[in-house]
Amino acid sequence: MDQKDVFAIALGLSGTPWKVVEVRFDKDLKRLNIDLDFPPGSRFPHPDTGEPYAVYDSEPRSWRHMNFFQFECYVNAHIPRVDGGPGSGVKRVAVPWARPQSGFSLLMESMMLVMAQSGMTVSETARVVGEYPQRVWSVLLHHVALAHQRMDLEAVRVISVDEVCGARGQNYLTIISEPKRDGRPTRVLLALEGRDSKTLRDFADHLRRRGLSAEQVKTICSDMSPAYIKGISEEFGGALLVFDYFHVVQLVSHALDQVRRRERREFPEELKGVRWAMLKGEDKLTEQEKNTRQRVCAGKLQTGKAFNHLDALRSIMKEANPTKAEHDLKWWCGWVGRSQIPEMKKAARTIRAHWDGVVAYLRTRFTNGAAEALNGIIQTVKRKARGFRTVEYFTTMIYLVSSHLTFNLPDPLPATHTKSY
Repeated sequence: MDQKDVFAIALGLSGTPWKVVEVRFDKDLKRLNIDLDFPPGSRFPHPDTGEPYAVYDSEPRSWRHMNFFQFECYVNAHIPRVDGGPGSGVKRVAVPWARPQSGFSLLMESMMLVMAQSGMTVSETARVVGEYPQRVWSVLLHHVALAHQRMDLEAVRVISVDEVCGARGQNYLTIISEPKRDGRPTRVLLALEGRDSKTLRDFADHLRRRGLSAEQVKTICSDMSPAYIKGISEEFGGALLVFDYFHVVQLVSHALDQVRRRERREFPEELKGVRWAMLKGEDKLTEQEKNTRQRVCAGKLQTGKAFNHLDALRSIMKEANPTKAEHDLKWWCGWVGRSQIPEMKKAARTIRAHWDGVVAYLRTRFTNGAAEALNGIIQTVKRKARGFRTVEYFTTMIYLVSSHLTFNLPDPLPATHTKSY
């Protein structure tokens, strides 16, 4: 086997008329050129009909291939056109090493995807391969869109609805994801611009376009956003809506912080530097923060009483027996409702207004934890890229790093050995 055979195998030319006719190195440009050709009389399938035809004419093309050591590599060939007759016309044939209208080989595009998926920004990927970022984006947009369309959604029964900020204070995206289930990893199903009820309608339409039904979704975990609740009730009325532990406790934690801020203006010395001592979990407190918490709770300020409300709620939400937890939560709402703390009374009224969803958590213990983990990955990608020019770019990267997509591309990093045990 000579070098031509090696390059032919790498380009996937087996079983085709194409042959490697020359491998030459340009010393001036420091570029490796792989020249391909086909024997006279070869026939190629028409792109529309698939019927083989003789070559009508040909035109020269070049494709950027993966670097050969530190040198750029290009594949060069005269691409034939075939005449399919009336109704089909003269069309350029497809080649096995590249997709139509692309200036890169499939292996080169696959390498770009691997780099971007592994955590490199598009700018870093472009710098490594020696291309303009916009050309890398064109590759990512094409393959991610195709892979996302092929995602298998037939077995989706449980989803989480969360939001992520695309830019500071604006451009919110709604992230609809599926937690780890039945051997499938946690994955983003759809990223949609906005955070209103329309995003749930768009997801239902997305399922319908795939020949599926919104009725297949049986459980939805969301926050207490009125817009999300409205969209879920309109499009997924048969699904069980769950407000998980994090969202309920966050609601009361926010009320506690409002009490602290209000009293901080009246009692600046007593409440100076106590914020994190009141909001942190017990296992994360320093000794000084523990002493601060004890001092505030032993006093007569409403901040200490509001913390006792929060601490009791945390215990109730962790109760393993759902019947007892529901009973205790009713008692908690009455206890807080009789207090003289307006912020906490408002939080208790909100829990009563969303009672079915809160109780659904006590019974199912389904949480948005997986969605929050995905949110962390997405925020890391956004921070490394220092933002994205368009929403399309942002959603493309979200799918690339968080949707576990499958690409129909050759592996640019084949295994060189197997591990034995």
